[in-house]
Amino acid sequence: MVYVGIKDDSFNQLLEEEKKLQAQIDALQKQLIENERQKQAAIDALLRKEVLNLLGFKPTDLKQPADVTKVTDKLSQLLATKKKAESNRRQEGQTGNYVIRENKAKNRFQQANSNQVLRLNAPKKVENPTPNARTVTNLDEALYENIPTDDINRARNSLTEGIQKSYKLATASLEFDTERNVFVVNDNKTRLGFTQPRTQKIPTLRVDGRGRPTKASMWIVKANLPRLSNKEAIKTDPVGFAEGFTRGHLIARSLFDDRVFKTKNTKRTNLTPQTQWSNGVLQAEIEKEVLEAVKSHDNVRYQVEPLYHSSGEVIPRCYHIQARSRDGKFKLNVIVPNVEPGFKINYATGTMTPAD
Repeated sequence: MVYVGIKDDSFNQLLEEEKKLQAQIDALQKQLIENERQKQAAIDALLRKEVLNLLGFKPTDLKQPADVTKVTDKLSQLLATKKKAESNRRQEGQTGNYVIRENKAKNRFQQANSNQVLRLNAPKKVENPTPNARTVTNLDEALYENIPTDDINRARNSLTEGIQKSYKLATASLEFDTERNVFVVNDNKTRLGFTQPRTQKIPTLRVDGRGRPTKASMWIVKANLPRLSNKEAIKTDPVGFAEGFTRGHLIARSLFDDRVFKTKNTKRTNLTPQTQWSNGVLQAEIEKEVLEAVKSHDNVRYQVEPLYHSSGEVIPRCYHIQARSRDGKFKLNVIVPNVEPGFKINYATGTMTPAD
């Protein structure tokens, strides 16, 4: 039997079509690679131009390979200047990177019946150079007028690089508000959560192995605000308490009734050694704002975190205060310095001495 073959070119045609398609794909890939190369070249040229312009050079200044040393010398000079500035900053108090915001607007804490902005400034000189242990109920705000620049700088330097690293603030936006003398964190926005505690009458308090308070938080509800102001003298000394400091509450007595604490040890977890200026002026104004927010929004999550520069210090350098209403209309995120105008503080021993 003889088989007669039938000529069919369809298979060969398919092969030819496949070759053409593959050639088109290869051409497109080459074009994409070339486009990416041209795009990167344009970016590199623009970046080179901007960098040279920033360093004070023009592209025409670099004609020979040896001209590159001009750029490297300039970069070395800038690096040396940066290192010197960082060294000076560490010597002045290990201050981190933050923006100083000259706030020209009226103080948000200004009294309604006054057209003058409240100046949170240094105490006048008194005969006794060391402030006595005291309560903020007798605070004379007239003592805090016309703060010298050195005292303002001490407030700025309170937020050290060590604190920023330890409390994960190194990447935060930090602005020193010269009107209120506090740091504004992340444009006053907060990620404070809304986890409901077991009770709305008692704060959640934490301490470390040395007994230092590390965090205090609670939901503050309008119905649970103290009906009468607690005027009882504070007799419990916080850890590290020394002459010259006040017994500063993390959660203020204006926001809850601290008589729910039945023992001194429990009360101590809500107290830290705090200067009169920090406690009675700076933080007091923040607490007034929170209290008004509770009255307006009813339910406000509030948290205060003492910030210690190192494990060897018993006095907080600052207080990180955050607040957020349940409806999200009220937010607050600030850091209050724990300094006293006119005095230097040893935060490890609690010693307060007159500033030079």
